[in-house]
Amino acid sequence: MQYGIPEIFEYEAEGVVRDLYRDIKYVLKVPIVNFIFRALANYPDFLMIGWEQVRANMLSINSESAATQLRFPDLTAANAYNQFREFYDENTLNQIKNIIKTFQYVNPKLLLIASAWSESLGNRPIVSGMKDHGTIKPGVLDMLPQINLIHIPHASCYVQQLLQDIAKHHQSFDVASDYRALANFPDFLTLSWSYLKPYLDTDEYTVMSGRLLKQSITLAHENMPYPVTLNTDQLSTIYSPAEISGIMGLVLLFQRFLPGLIVEVEYMRRLIEKPL
Repeated sequence: MQYGIPEIFEYEAEGVVRDLYRDIKYVLKVPIVNFIFRALANYPDFLMIGWEQVRANMLSINSESAATQLRFPDLTAANAYNQFREFYDENTLNQIKNIIKTFQYVNPKLLLIASAWSESLGNRPIVSGMKDHGTIKPGVLDMLPQINLIHIPHASCYVQQLLQDIAKHHQSFDVASDYRALANFPDFLTLSWSYLKPYLDTDEYTVMSGRLLKQSITLAHENMPYPVTLNTDQLSTIYSPAEISGIMGLVLLFQRFLPGLIVEVEYMRRLIEKPL
């Protein structure tokens, strides 16, 4: 059963898509293929070409530094550390914290990729000419946990309702991998969402999200050392106009969605981290 946006999960991937997934995890240094890639895998030629154009950038110190600038938005948040300790022991709390760290690490990189693709497809190619300051070491970080995603149709009624409420409040057809991973800990997600849901309607959330989006576009143009020039004319030799519209729609969807997700993950980190 398919829920929301069609996607190809890792266990379903075959051939070139399976190889791309393996390389994406290797380069981005995380143990998960994120939603943006799983959705765009329905257009494997685009994913192959698009990934090839951003791959060298994502191995550069330049982009690693740019992602760091997006990673910790300066927001306010209530602290619920002691409340979570009522539900979970220290080991489980650490598991949750490490899942949050995984997405906090990778989401800014995904936003840079989405913005680079969006700009390029909009005939604003990335051609900064910035000197490459060196290469990061690829490979999944040892500290990061295995990520297990809850598939909504297979979840309990309660978790289905919770995730559907999250999707509805985001005005989205689907739920980010971050929430699907944290749904393995329903008490944590329930309490976190009770804080986050009203926060999403605040001016701070809107301002922070908008600022991150603009910043990601600027960083893509100014910090990426290698060009990203894929455009719709090139895609027209492979895809129909309707398919190109589908690709551009997905890229734009994730570019608009990821800034808020970065804010939300930072909010959850502040909720669960022990106060100073």
